[in-house]
Amino acid sequence: MKIIEISSLDNGAHRNQECGIFSVPSGWAIIPDSIPIPDTFPFVDITVENGIVTSMTERTVPEPEPTPEPVQEPTVWDELDAAYQEGVSRAYDQ
Repeated sequence: MKIIEISSLDNGAHRNQECGIFSVPSGWAIIPDSIPIPDTFPFVDITVENGIVTSMTERTVPEPEPTPEPVQEPTVWDELDAAYQEGVSRAYDQ
């Protein structure tokens, strides 16, 4: 049995499960096998009557947020390299 949480998350997706349970938790509904599941699932709009999904329509899937570039703190080796490079530059300037 497939079930879906009736309320969507902040991003528009619905939590869902496929399980063998005897009672549907409060706030959830059964998705009958006869309901076509859109490609955007779980990003869907649903209509529920008496705890059963009667229709499911596609919803726009949000773009993933970009992963920030990790900030690399300078290490002792970086500082030694910078000091060495500065010394080399001074030697060529003279």
